[in-house]
This record gives sequence, structure tokens and C-alpha cells, in this order.
Amino acid sequence: MKHKNDIHILKKVLLIIIMLFNFACYSSAQESNQNHQLEILFIGSSYFGTDNLPNIFYELVTNSGKEVYFDSYIPGGLLLDDHASSSITEEKIMSRKWDFIVLQGVGSILAYPDYYINHPVYPAIITLKDKILNNCPSTRIIYCMPWAYEDGMTWLGWADTYVDMQIKIYDKTIKYSNEIGFTIAPVGWAWYRILEESGYPLHYLHVRDWNHPSIKGSYIMACVIYSTIYINSTSNNPFHSSLDESEASYFQEISSSTVLDDIELWKITPYFDTSSTGNFKSNGNSDILHQNFPNPFSSVTNIPFNIKQYSFVEINIYDLFGRYWSNIVCEYKNPGNYIIPFNSEGLPNGSYFYNIRTNNCSQIKKLQVIK
Repeated sequence: MKHKNDIHILKKVLLIIIMLFNFACYSSAQESNQNHQLEILFIGSSYFGTDNLPNIFYELVTNSGKEVYFDSYIPGGLLLDDHASSSITEEKIMSRKWDFIVLQGVGSILAYPDYYINHPVYPAIITLKDKILNNCPSTRIIYCMPWAYEDGMTWLGWADTYVDMQIKIYDKTIKYSNEIGFTIAPVGWAWYRILEESGYPLHYLHVRDWNHPSIKGSYIMACVIYSTIYINSTSNNPFHSSLDESEASYFQEISSSTVLDDIELWKITPYFDTSSTGNFKSNGNSDILHQNFPNPFSSVTNIPFNIKQYSFVEINIYDLFGRYWSNIVCEYKNPGNYIIPFNSEGLPNGSYFYNIRTNNCSQIKKLQVIK
């Protein structure tokens, strides 16, 4: 009996050693990933240019301790169909192997395509997508969901208010994203939440022309784009632009939750691939466990993974001593991409491992609970 107990203890010690070794490999790769300088191109018009949106985004990124290179082509008055036929825009696209290209939309021509027939959005995005992916197939395309005019379309004598117009913009953005295939930065939806909570104050997120963003609106836009790209909150970011701290913190919170609470709806997927670390064993057709997000987290995080073929999948949580804490998945899964929410209720503050086991592989990564 003593011999069996010794073997059991030895197995457990070996498991802990393997987990700690893989964590060391993971930490090195994760640090390298986080220090990777993303290259991002902004394509738009004066909506991006009014408060120099790309620079606000840059300040948020650098103040979070990350590095980024960005460029932009945002001349006033140029709509996406203009960009689709512009040789200058094409040169910008082809100038680098961009990690992300961010497209800025305009609410009126998106919400009412049957009225603004001279500036069709749908074919413009398809044309730009083709040019972008022909230049670099790995580039992620992000379309900023536009915001409605402050007075909706009533300035034309129509019945549609701001709310009516924003709902149409939301519906069209989701429809086009599903059909064309692009990630959504839900800028207009964050604006809508903030304006609804504050009672729709006049010229709060808009300036006095009823459509361009105020500095508050531009700051929210930058926060939303940040969370869409990095899949992380801007909360507690020290860069507030010209806003006071309390207002900037409120905008950070709403912008981040708008993005992170519905990442599947916005078609957001992790950019950094840490699948090459933390493998116990794998083969050429191995499944992939991605890093959870957000991380660290206080209550709920998301665990993404990919299954290459029909397989039994088990994901468990262990502490640093190899003690089992929780089961997240324990069932057969069809091939596909999955994002499983995990609630940390019952877990004390600290670092944990989460381990996936399938028919093809076993992988491990680390998560951190902060309450």
C-alpha cells in the first residue's frame, strides 16, 4: 500500500513539475507577444480626423505599456466608396503587412442605402477587403459601427430620431459583418448606451454640427477600438485626453463593457496565438487552447479554443500546487472555434492553470483571479 501511495505522490509531483515548466515557457512567450508592436492603419474621413482619433488611440496603447505603430489616411469628406477606388488608399494598404486595418463608417449612408445610392457601403467594404487581404491575408479588418446624427434624420423632415437611426445602423452593421466577414468595433453602440444613461444631453458626444464627434465622442471611439483590438479593458488607463478623470473613467468602463460583453456578436477573436507554448503532447493535427480574456479578471473571463476534429474535450482549473478546483468543459465537441465563459466564484485571489485535454493533445495556460 505504501508503494502505491509513493507512486501516486511521485505522479503528482511530476505533474506539478510539468505544469511549472510549461508555465515558464508560456510566460516567456506571452511576454514576447505582449511586447509585439502591432502595426495598424486607420482609413476614414474627418470623423477620425476631428480630434486626431489615431493619436488618442496611440496614447491609450502606450499608456497601457504596449507598443504600436500606426498610420492613417483620413482626409475630410472621403467615404468608404471613395477609398475603395482611391490609388492613395491602395498605396497605404500595400505599404506594410498590417496587423489591423480600421475602417470608419458614416451612419447615414449605412442606415439608408436606398436613399444614399451614390455611396454604397456594402460593395465598398468588399472591395477594400479584397485589396487588404490580397496584400496580407492575415490582416484583421475592423469596421467601426457608426453613430447616428444627434437629430436623427428629422433635419430632412423624416420621422427617424437619433434612436431610430442608431437601431438601423446597428442592424445593418451586424448584417454586413455576418455576410462580408469583418470584426465590429461597436462605437455607435457605446455612444448609444452613454447617451441613453445620461438622458440624451445636447452636444455631449456630438459637436454643434449634429454629426461630428466631440472630444468625448472621439475618446469613447478610441477606447472601443482599443478593447476591440487588444480584447482588454481600458479601465484605469491613465490617459484621459482633455477629460476629467471621473468622466474618462466612466467612458472607459462603458466602452470596455460594450466590447467585451459581446465579443461573439462583434466577431472578435484573439490576435495573439500562444498555442505553441504549454503543450504536454501534440501531433500535426493538434487542437489549440488560447489565452483567456480578460486576464487578470475579477468575476468572469472567456476561454477560447479550437477543435480540429470531433473529440471528447475536458477543461479543468488547477492551482499552482496541481490541486483540482473546477471543471469548465466535459463533453464531446464538433470541429470548430469555441469561447467558453468561466465564473471565478469560489476561487480565491491568485494564479491558476487551466488545462485542455482532447483526443489529440493536452495543453495548459495560466489565468489570474483578482478580486
